[in-house]
Amino acid sequence: MKKRILAFFALFFTTGLLAQSTQVSGELDFEFRAGGRESNFITNEIPNEFRYPHAVINQFNLFFFSELAEKWSFNGRVQLDIWGTGRLNQPRITLAAVTYEPNTRLSLSAGRMISPFGLYARRQLLSQNLFAAAPLMYGYFINISERRGFWPIAGNTGIYDDGSSDVGVTTAYFGAYVTGASMNWILVPNRMNIEVAVTNAALASTLPNTNLANAGIVGRIGVQPAMWWQQGFSVSYGSFMNLDTLNERARANNPLEQYRQLLIGTDFIFAYLWFELSGEVMWSRWNVPKFANGQFVRVNAGSSKLQEYTLTNLGGYVDFKIEPPFLTGSYLAFRAERIAFEPFNDPITKARTYWDKGVTRLSVAAGYKLSRNVLLRTTYSDQRTDGDRRSDPDDWTVRTLLIVLF
Repeated sequence: MKKRILAFFALFFTTGLLAQSTQVSGELDFEFRAGGRESNFITNEIPNEFRYPHAVINQFNLFFFSELAEKWSFNGRVQLDIWGTGRLNQPRITLAAVTYEPNTRLSLSAGRMISPFGLYARRQLLSQNLFAAAPLMYGYFINISERRGFWPIAGNTGIYDDGSSDVGVTTAYFGAYVTGASMNWILVPNRMNIEVAVTNAALASTLPNTNLANAGIVGRIGVQPAMWWQQGFSVSYGSFMNLDTLNERARANNPLEQYRQLLIGTDFIFAYLWFELSGEVMWSRWNVPKFANGQFVRVNAGSSKLQEYTLTNLGGYVDFKIEPPFLTGSYLAFRAERIAFEPFNDPITKARTYWDKGVTRLSVAAGYKLSRNVLLRTTYSDQRTDGDRRSDPDDWTVRTLLIVLF
């Protein structure tokens, strides 16, 4: 990681010498948080050992922008955060892309860049988000693994530590970044645009680099039928598995690149006066092998071929924001969201069952802009897992953020 950081700064300062202008900015996010006794990072973003009230630096970000030439620019982000462990991780490069803009309606980018899929990718910084946690489709880990495929004990039964544990993946990558090359074409100014990216993996992949011949494609068409209405239609398709000692033997007769994710979604923003309604809905289909009892499930006992499973899940969220006209700089927001898993017919056991448990989450947030560069926000969330009959599942979170831009 240190070599990557040094390489990033070497690239940045080398290009900066040639740049017409260079800009450096940042964001520092302080947080006071607490969670219920069932808190788990892979379900509600608070590791269980840190569920008691405590203060922490959630994120420290440095953003870089350089004009390399008249039509060329460079964007970068170095990020320090507590993602996964609850403790500060090593700095990492989450954005590093070169962009070419031949005219005001077309731009081409290459590197590590913001995903064109959906709405959350454009609001993933805490300063841009209404709440503290990522939506369930981005932040809730499910029973799909990059190493094992469909693994029924992944997802909400695992513990995320330093990333070495296999806790599954989220339906769409929580960081909202992809690696590859993209095009953004404004077909009709302020009315319609299309973004397409060729990437090194499907959108669910959490890895900036893949060790297989994986590939993916992500696209979004954005339209604005009226001043108060924005609508997007997105699609992603690609392979997502990662080569590991767990699957290297099975790979000989079962190319891991053949297991893919299809993700289709739509996002929307309706804004009028002091009110805004926004959100996303997405559906995902997975073609995966199954891993159970310490091994991959095969077509039959004597076969080297793995049994392929087709699994689907659906989810989304709706945010409602009010900006009181009598208190400039403040807002109240409410979020309702759901992730659900469709039942499937197991080709081996012939049983029809759900491959994961659905979750419903309700959240409320209040925010206030203390100054142009200082934001204060408090959020409360509570969620319930399907099949839990208790009146109090104790899976809540309270998070207060002080966000400083510089």
